[in-house]
Amino acid sequence: MSRSNPELAPSAASSKLFTLQSPSGGGTRHFLLHLPTTHNPSTPAPLILAFHGKDQKAAQFEAQTQLSDPKFSDWAIVAYPQGINLLLPLHREQWTGDPTSPLRSSIDDLAFTTDLLDYLISHYTIDLMRIYALGFSNGGGLAYLLAGSPALSARFAAFAIASGAIYKDAALKEPLFGKPLPSRTPIPILHFHGDKDPVIHYDGVGTPDAPTYGVEKWLEGWAKWNGVEGEGEREELYESEVERRVWKKEGKEVAVRWLLRRFAHGWPSTRKQDDDGQRLGPVRFDGAVVVVRWCWCGGVGAVVVVRWWWCGGLEGGF
Repeated sequence: MSRSNPELAPSAASSKLFTLQSPSGGGTRHFLLHLPTTHNPSTPAPLILAFHGKDQKAAQFEAQTQLSDPKFSDWAIVAYPQGINLLLPLHREQWTGDPTSPLRSSIDDLAFTTDLLDYLISHYTIDLMRIYALGFSNGGGLAYLLAGSPALSARFAAFAIASGAIYKDAALKEPLFGKPLPSRTPIPILHFHGDKDPVIHYDGVGTPDAPTYGVEKWLEGWAKWNGVEGEGEREELYESEVERRVWKKEGKEVAVRWLLRRFAHGWPSTRKQDDDGQRLGPVRFDGAVVVVRWCWCGGVGAVVVVRWWWCGGLEGGF
């Protein structure tokens, strides 16, 4: 693994493109890196890895999440990895976990994530207790694979997913999602999903390209893997445009589901985006605000106390 373009060192003002070698992750890989304006090389900083959706570019996801905007996140280093385009000249970037993805023995995005983490930790002062992953669609599926990985789950404090693509093993070239094996519990998960999603159906029934797990059953299962039984707690937000459901273990939130009514497939935000026709947005909150408040107020280490309501009050929040 090596950085082949040191002249593109990131500045605090904007993200920069980097290249690294990941032998098991497909060879030459790319990522954007953003440093906050408050970055101090001598002070350990939190790190967020943000995985775009299928057919997206890292730069597009950076713009959609707004995590490089100081008014949303000016405290964390954010890396936006780029998926591999397997269908040149078409733009079909994707991650491990899609039905069309190659076997992990050929291209393994979990190995790429490992190499990326190792690189960032060796070149920047990272707070190892505050490393987070978020992803959209196919990138959200990869985030779930990281959360269920015996090796990688130990390196992340928590995970956030939007419109997560969680395919049943029968739809894939090899089993991936069916038996998560996280190295610890709890593994806190936040999942945004629209009930009108035409790409990854909310209930998992009739998803166009291949069978997927329904969001409710998946998160109920995730709660059980974390030792939590029952229905959890439900709360209506934004005049019932959103239902928030949470499962807790010993007072700590291990799974949180945001059901966005009349929302489709996309990253939730209050501003217009280039995919509004697909996502049926905007919505009345910013996903970046929720995720950043979760990371900032969620505690650190193997036991993460996620106090969404305790950290309220930010404009655009909840």
